[in-house]
Amino acid sequence: MANSKQLEAGIRRFVFDIFNTEERPEKKELISKIPLLIPKVPQQKYGEECGFFVLYYINLFLQMAPDNFSFSMGYPHFMKEDWFTYEEVESFAKRLDSMNETSAHSD
Repeated sequence: MANSKQLEAGIRRFVFDIFNTEERPEKKELISKIPLLIPKVPQQKYGEECGFFVLYYINLFLQMAPDNFSFSMGYPHFMKEDWFTYEEVESFAKRLDSMNETSAHSD
């Protein structure tokens, strides 16, 4: 429900903290120039799928993210408007549920 623009300052602080922890040379001024691009992705239908959406987003990001980002490729070039569908999230959730059921029965 949050407006992505309201989250921008926190996102930039998070990125800066990561760079700072890794002792990278980037300064806040450089990080402030990184464009905040928000891909249009499917939204929850029932308000209860947040965890599945977050896990699927992270999973997909880790699968598709390059080792090094490049602004020349259109950062982040792999996050297209049709990046994933609601049906893909549902399928992912069902796989997680079935793994959970299998795990519960093996105890």
